[in-house]
Formats: sequence, structure tokens, C-alpha cells
Amino acid sequence: MSEAAGRPIRWHPALVTLHWLTLLLVVTQFVVASPMRDETRNLVERFEYYQLHKSVGLTVAGLIVLRLVLRLTVAAPPPANPGRWLRVASDTVHAGLYLCLIVLPVTGFLMVSSAPLQIPTLYFGWFAVPHPIGPDKATYELMRGLHYWLGNLLLALAAIHVAAALVHALVWRDGLLRRMSFGRRWVELRGDQP
Repeated sequence: MSEAAGRPIRWHPALVTLHWLTLLLVVTQFVVASPMRDETRNLVERFEYYQLHKSVGLTVAGLIVLRLVLRLTVAAPPPANPGRWLRVASDTVHAGLYLCLIVLPVTGFLMVSSAPLQIPTLYFGWFAVPHPIGPDKATYELMRGLHYWLGNLLLALAAIHVAAALVHALVWRDGLLRRMSFGRRWVELRGDQP
């Protein structure tokens, strides 16, 4: 095991996979958001972008729930830096990221559910996802505003997260990034190596 009694050296491979998959899907969301709002595009094309954005958003919601369950059940590596203020800052940014990644899909889904023009949500074209509420202009405007601001907050927190990872990698060189990678054998992931 690692130097911290019984704690693994790295994150569990399932959590590593979910981390990088979530990143890929969130980047996809921001890439798709621009053409779906582009009113110069034809309606069919915009509809397809909206459906993709909604489908990916629902997928992110499911992955984040799974990720939280795993975080609560799988042993975590010890903190990378024992400094109290750094741990508090790291925990705050991580909590903010999780909060945004949970609430963004909820506000997005409630926004489309309460939109004046009701367009079905087709999960990757496979099946329709029922909307939990009907048209309501006040709810729509509230969810639209929250969705927009939470998206900006997610970008800001992600920038802090990436900047901190770069400081760990390039300044402190403490091996933090290796804990969230696939680069080593499962034996080391279990912490069996000295």
C-alpha cells in the first residue's frame, strides 16, 4: 500500500476513466453549444445539435452520479499536498466542479421541459425522454439563466483545476498527474509496490 495507511497510490481505474470521459463530454458540450445557437444554420441542423447537446448532458448527469457513488465507496489516494489551505482550496474547487456537473444537466433539462415551444428530447435518437414539467415561461427563464451562469462558473473552475494541475506538474513536480492516468500496472494501482 501507499505511505498513507491502506490508501492507494493512484485513483481507481474506473474513476480515472470517468474523469477523462467526463472531460471529453463537457468539451463536446461547449463545442456543440455554439452551432446549436447559430441562427444562420437551418432548423434541421440546429435541431440535431440541440438533441446531441441534450443527450450528452443527460449522459454527463449519469456519469457524475456514478462517479460520486464510486468516490464514496472506493479508497482515495492521500492528499497531494499536506498544506491545509491547499486542501481547502482543492476541495472547494472539486466540490464546485461536481455541483456544476450535477446542476447543469438538471437546469438544462428543466429548461427544455418548461420551454414555450415543446420539442421532445430524443436520447441519441434511440428513445424519447419524458419531460417532468410542461411549458412555464417563468421556470424556463430561471433555468435558462442558471444554465448560462453555471456554464460560465464551470469554465472558471475548470481553468483553476487545470492551472493547479500544471503547477503540480511543472513547478512542484510532485507526481499528482500520474495519479489520474492509466500509465502504470494494476499492481501499482492497488499499491502493492514499495
